[in-house]
Amino acid sequence: MDPKGVKRPSTDDKKQDKGNMSAKVQKIHPLFTRQANVAVTWLNRLPSVLLASTAPKNVEPNTTSPKIAAFDLDGTLIATQSGRVHPKDMHDWRWWHPSVPSTLTRLHDDGYRLVVFSNQNGLNSDARVKAFKSKVEAVLGQLSVPVDLLAAMHKDIYRKPMTGMWEYWKTHMHTAPIDLEQSFYVGDAAGRQDAWKLKEKKDHSAGDRKFAANVGLPFHTPHEYFLDEGKAPFSWGTFIPQDYPETLPLFTPSSTPLVPPNPQPELVIFVGYPACGKSSFAKRYLIPKGYVYVNQDMLKTRNRCLAACEKALADKKPVVVDNTNPEAATRKQYIDIAKKARVPVRCFHFVADEHLARHNNYYRALHTHVEAKEEENKRDIIPDIAYRTFTSRFQEPKTTEGFDEIRKINFVFEGSEEDQAIWRKWWI
Repeated sequence: MDPKGVKRPSTDDKKQDKGNMSAKVQKIHPLFTRQANVAVTWLNRLPSVLLASTAPKNVEPNTTSPKIAAFDLDGTLIATQSGRVHPKDMHDWRWWHPSVPSTLTRLHDDGYRLVVFSNQNGLNSDARVKAFKSKVEAVLGQLSVPVDLLAAMHKDIYRKPMTGMWEYWKTHMHTAPIDLEQSFYVGDAAGRQDAWKLKEKKDHSAGDRKFAANVGLPFHTPHEYFLDEGKAPFSWGTFIPQDYPETLPLFTPSSTPLVPPNPQPELVIFVGYPACGKSSFAKRYLIPKGYVYVNQDMLKTRNRCLAACEKALADKKPVVVDNTNPEAATRKQYIDIAKKARVPVRCFHFVADEHLARHNNYYRALHTHVEAKEEENKRDIIPDIAYRTFTSRFQEPKTTEGFDEIRKINFVFEGSEEDQAIWRKWWI
């Protein structure tokens, strides 16, 4: 038993398992080792998640157990037979270690409920879904104990590290309270860096480790769990939401008010990554003060945005341009309009970096999508190319461009304590 009460296979068990597997391979033609012995039932309940369950004869699932043994699939329970990173076809798999099937059996015998949570983003056609199902049937069909499997196919709330699969499973597929301290999760996306072990490459992400942290489960890598290896060093990544400061000034310099009580005609140009808080800031601090709101997502073209600015200033109204405006050449077109109208022009530079903005992107699209009551309040996930484009084009705004003032705007989360706790979970 380890400190968490998880029974692991002993070294002798592993040697015996390996010997038994070798003996079986010698006696049985490889084709028949892939034949499923247990039926897999597919449950059509969620449009973006494949759900499967097995029920071997005369073996009851531990549906009332508080102990959960949860695993990732690829790179954890199975690996490719070919040695490729991604399987070449549905037959290209083997057990990650010979002890995996017997370990799962021991866990079931010790009272654990077994469940697999897997991200499967490549299942974007009927043919690929069918092939994946065939592989799952072959894998789970080799086990003599009940197992549930959930596979997230889209980038939505069910994709790890988000907890949608876990929440659905524990609500609809398990019938007892769960003891998180006695339960655990094993996954290979653990944030280990290059050469964390001799000849081992870095993990593709820390998604499994983040998923376990979001859920509150103790976490192990396959090497730690199946091979009893020590803890490997790892990195959570560039942005750690739990470490983001709880108190920051909304803007700097703060020696003068951001917006005067009775604003005169002026042009305010926003600069910042998508999902760094620009639109919320404008709606909270500028629009109520009478600023005309100009946004290219609404007006569709830059020329329309420029025309809207000209009209607002001609009408003696202050105006705010809520676009990303990464480069000086784009900003110059707006600055020229302000100079022609002989009004001040200020820059509000939203200083959230790319990693914070990407985190916000998923939080606002997925969490607020679930919470949104009105369809118009729902947001789509902004594609990666928008962030790469902003980064490649970004030029830090300077007063030499013609700005009368530049204010730096920090991202400050606004919402309830409950919402902030959810925001501080891992979203990507």
